[in-house]
Amino acid sequence: MNKIKTDWDLRDLYKTEDEVYADFEKIKTIQIGMLNYKGKLKTRQGLLSYLKEAKELEELETRFGCYLFLRKSLDGKDLFSRKIESEYQIFAQEIAPKLSFITPEISSNKKEVLLEFSKQKDFEEYNIMLEDIVKDKKHILNEKISAVLNKNASFGGFGETFDNFNDIDLKFGDIKTKNGKVKLTHATYSVLIRDEDAKVRKQAYNMMHKAFADFNYTLGGLYLNDVQETMFFTNIKKYKSVLDRCCNNDKTSPKVLKTLIETVRENIPLFYEFERVKKKALGIKDFYYYDNYLEMGKVDKKYTYEEATKIVLEALQIMGKDYTSVLEKAIAGGWIDVYEKPAKTSGGFCVGVYGYHPYVLLNHTDEFSSVSTLAHELGHAMHSYYTDNTQPITKSDSSIFACEVASIVNEILLVNFMLNNAKEKQEKLYFVHQLLSNFYTTLYRQTMFSEFEHYVYTTVEQKKPILVEDLNEKYKELQASYFGDVAKATEYSCYEWSRIPHFYRPYYVYKYSTGFISACTIAQNILKGDKEYLKKYKNFLSAGSSIPPVELLKTVGVDLTKKQTLQGAFELYKSLLKEFEELTKE
Repeated sequence: MNKIKTDWDLRDLYKTEDEVYADFEKIKTIQIGMLNYKGKLKTRQGLLSYLKEAKELEELETRFGCYLFLRKSLDGKDLFSRKIESEYQIFAQEIAPKLSFITPEISSNKKEVLLEFSKQKDFEEYNIMLEDIVKDKKHILNEKISAVLNKNASFGGFGETFDNFNDIDLKFGDIKTKNGKVKLTHATYSVLIRDEDAKVRKQAYNMMHKAFADFNYTLGGLYLNDVQETMFFTNIKKYKSVLDRCCNNDKTSPKVLKTLIETVRENIPLFYEFERVKKKALGIKDFYYYDNYLEMGKVDKKYTYEEATKIVLEALQIMGKDYTSVLEKAIAGGWIDVYEKPAKTSGGFCVGVYGYHPYVLLNHTDEFSSVSTLAHELGHAMHSYYTDNTQPITKSDSSIFACEVASIVNEILLVNFMLNNAKEKQEKLYFVHQLLSNFYTTLYRQTMFSEFEHYVYTTVEQKKPILVEDLNEKYKELQASYFGDVAKATEYSCYEWSRIPHFYRPYYVYKYSTGFISACTIAQNILKGDKEYLKKYKNFLSAGSSIPPVELLKTVGVDLTKKQTLQGAFELYKSLLKEFEELTKE
């Protein structure tokens, strides 16, 4: 493999800022030219011509928008990206109302006509879009209403405001450790919350959550206003509920969420047992929520980024050379930005740029959790890579149901690899605990989040008042249900909801849980060495939005509407829990 690069090379997208402005002008020219389609979208030729031009526009906007997003992610204060984004918003505010005729005019075609077009070769790249318009006819707003709404550029701004507050403005202070003071940030929190010193864990947890508690009414107002905006669009588009609208957009069923919550609730006692065994093994009298993050067992090493890449590549060899060769290209080719920087976005993510390559953001520390994050985000990158090299851009937008599967499969394969190569008892304990912890963070905790936001939306839908105090109290109640009597809250635990950015994307978090459950089944089949199954999985990664996600998952043996599918993950949890208890015995 070539020399490792630790910074993004955004020149793959644009070599100069002048090129960015040139694309901006092209985007404006195409959109202005689309005004000429008014009255022509009920003819075959007019519709086909528009769809081809819309595809060209989407490719340009993807490159342009992703570039600005990536620059701003590296530095939230970046003047260029914020300036040009502001210029684009001003233009969009002017042009969007004028283009509001497009979707209503297309949907005014007879259902039979659109479905007939969707079967024709010329429309092959656009058939899913046409079928969706037919399916959503009753939810499509008319031109006048769309024009009024498109004049308001501030819709969706609550989440962005939270991100700016969370990533740029909010400061936490310093933590006292045996090695001196450590500045608490989103990246260092993930390390400090696992510190062997209970005082450090408590200090990190409380300081992090107190920072949000101090803005409880502001953040509560921000979130509840976002909820009201979501409700507005749900009602005006004539959906029965926010869940109904989100499921319609995801091409899935509310039954998936219902089945998930019921199955997880039935298996919460398994998590209580995990906490009981862990508390006993640690020999601590008072076991707090944050102690669930404390690692067990021992790995006597730190993982530099270079070491992390080697481990991930070796762990994923089971996926085949076609898979790992792309990973090597990503690591050496400036696809990954590795280290924490001032005003850089916290956490990790992957953005696929159609026609180019994915970009992965990390905030690497030398802990194993960062190795796991690398594997996770590269799972997203490979999903994007396979899809973009198989599907046209019109079918490349994969559902989160599929995206989270791809990332978590990689995580499970990584930890399984580490466990199989562990030589000492303490190493084995460490990685068994890692797998059990993944169940907590990705399955139990995300389902708890899902119950919280479901409570919020159903309360508002029932026209019942909801205050910030209600949010705190409901979250406290859910924590008590999910953690049981073994673990204790602190005075700041109930404010955790206010630091979860994904709540600004309604009904998003439960897809982490379904993704985890799906990944458990898929990873276990891959580990059996079944080459035909691996081929099916790569076809899954290549499908994009060409197949509805629930149906797509069935092609790899996962049916999220059935409890027995979900229960399979908990059977794995039981076996790991049994091994965990054995390893913690003296």
